[in-house]
Amino acid sequence: MQDRWGNGPADRQDDLDLLVHLSNRVGEDLSLVQPGGGNSSIKLDQVNPFGETERVLLVKGSGTDLRTIGRAGFTRLSMQRLAALRERGEISDEAMMEFMGACMLYPHADPVPSVETPLHSVLPHRVILHTHDVVTMSLTNLPEACARSVMKDLYGDRLAYIPYVRPGAPLARAVMEQSDTLSGRVEGAMLAHHGLVVWADTPRECYTRLLEMIGAGEEHLDARKKGREVFGPVRAATPDREIREQRAMLVLPVIRGFLSTNERVVLHWDDSPRILDTLSRERFGELCRRGVSTPEHILRAGRAPLLLEIDFTGADGEVTLAVRGQLDRERAAYLDYHRRHASDQEEPLSDWAKVILVPGLGMVTAFKDKRSARVAADCYRAVIDSLENAEAVDTFEFLPEADVFEFEHWPLERRKVDVAEAAERKTSLLLRHVALIIGAGSGIGAAAAERFAQEGAHVSVADLDLEAARGVADGITARFPHRAVAVPVDVRDEASIRNAVRRTVFEFGGLDVLFYTAGLAPSFSRVVDLTRDDLQAQLDVHFVGALLALREVGRVLRRQGRGGAVVCSVSKAALAPGKEAAAYGGSKAALLHALRIAALELGEDDIRVNAINADQVDTPLFRRFVEARARAAGRRVDEQLDAYRQRNALGRSLIPARDVAEMAVLLASRHFAHTTGDILTIDGGLPDAFPR
Repeated sequence: MQDRWGNGPADRQDDLDLLVHLSNRVGEDLSLVQPGGGNSSIKLDQVNPFGETERVLLVKGSGTDLRTIGRAGFTRLSMQRLAALRERGEISDEAMMEFMGACMLYPHADPVPSVETPLHSVLPHRVILHTHDVVTMSLTNLPEACARSVMKDLYGDRLAYIPYVRPGAPLARAVMEQSDTLSGRVEGAMLAHHGLVVWADTPRECYTRLLEMIGAGEEHLDARKKGREVFGPVRAATPDREIREQRAMLVLPVIRGFLSTNERVVLHWDDSPRILDTLSRERFGELCRRGVSTPEHILRAGRAPLLLEIDFTGADGEVTLAVRGQLDRERAAYLDYHRRHASDQEEPLSDWAKVILVPGLGMVTAFKDKRSARVAADCYRAVIDSLENAEAVDTFEFLPEADVFEFEHWPLERRKVDVAEAAERKTSLLLRHVALIIGAGSGIGAAAAERFAQEGAHVSVADLDLEAARGVADGITARFPHRAVAVPVDVRDEASIRNAVRRTVFEFGGLDVLFYTAGLAPSFSRVVDLTRDDLQAQLDVHFVGALLALREVGRVLRRQGRGGAVVCSVSKAALAPGKEAAAYGGSKAALLHALRIAALELGEDDIRVNAINADQVDTPLFRRFVEARARAAGRRVDEQLDAYRQRNALGRSLIPARDVAEMAVLLASRHFAHTTGDILTIDGGLPDAFPR
């Protein structure tokens, strides 16, 4: 194990700072905890809100992450009040949460106590650390007799063994019942199927103790695996990246569409060498069906992965049908499992499938957003490691099916997924959508990328100017982590457009929205002076590029089978003629007509196609347009702007780009679910450009 303590806070510094440092060092190591998992705490004498000094438990709050937790992430509870838990006997989940809420010293400032708080409260030790490390998951997912024997050989009497009980109050009760075995020289406990707990007087000592325990286990497991192919021999060669990408374009949208029956999901695709090699092994298909490694993984990676054995040698349509057919069988198997254990009131889970394994393609994880899908992937990589380790020692055994079902439906854990989601669902117009915005480096496109993200969408920010696109994407991800990616695109290049769509699918698993707002400043010329280059330049950007993008996106949307929306920015030039703008206006008018045809063709797939006529929008492109018109008319720029203001019914001058972005969001949302083949204007009311 690598010691990551480094130049941390000196021992004389604030105890809470030391606990934060310990938590962060553990959290950044995925072999110790996966994102969101694990717990840490310290007991200190502090002044309470009433000015009295008392013993206080500071424990990692619910919803925080050890990687990033700071001082405010710890919940402060009265140890004196918590002591009553020892006398409560059996207690329901609701009563336990109410009890812990009553023990909080600052209920309006601190995070909600996690379900692990009772465990930290009943252990008398000053500093406590709970990990979901690969070593412990490997050793405790063995038959109990084997696990106890290995532990005794490795740790002697330094670690106690606690058989599995459900986390929360039952686990705290089990620990209290074994209090005699947790005293003396005992430095921690292995919780069957649930991780390692170590304790000490200081955070640094606790970290050192953790490293010793994990290091000893690693040495033992490495020795058992040496020279062995635990998952068996390779059964098929791994295809190269180009072939995997071709397969991904077929399979990812189908998976996303199938799993989006109730609500959309976002996918993460992992085709790293480790994953591809594991999926190619003969024994892995059977072993992966045995489950995951901890109850925390049930929440974040599902009870077990879906394994799709796809014959990719057939035609595209055959592959698509094969994927859907196997997903249907997996769904039927899940419903059978649900019926075996569910009460009459329990509905099947909408997020029943989180990890999908496809030999020859990789691991696909599905969740409500990209960040959660990446966490699912992190968790399942840890499962693979623990599965391999356990099989090298004896036999990997996870929890009985009934225990898995109980945890999977446990309200206190489900709230981590459901509560925040319910709040977002009420306010977000594009929750879980994936949008490709072409021309998003500035102006309307940049404003739209921001607004789409604010409404819950994941955004592919595509532009010819990649640095500008990165700036927009970085601004989004600073507020909404993992929700935006910058993609280069030259709409004059068919391969570049195709690549932008592919990159979006590889990043998020599919698409729901195309907003095309790429633009080229007009080169003003009378008809008699037009050149082929003038015409072609405008057509390439405003007409050909838009249709090629619509073609590529439309193919993905049809493969998903969940409908979608295409919105294109046209301009008043598509409706109202202007002198010396035949090339520009003609390209926009051609696009508008083609969009209406696309609306007819794609309507049967529930794909809506609409246009926006945005004029006088305050963008760099329009500013250059105004300057050119002003020069041609012999006017100042402010005089040209005033002329535009006077020609529209509402007397508008420059229209903010954000207002156009709002319209694009609305057209892509459920509010326009019954509208297609239309054009909406945002031009201040230009009579010549009224659509009808």
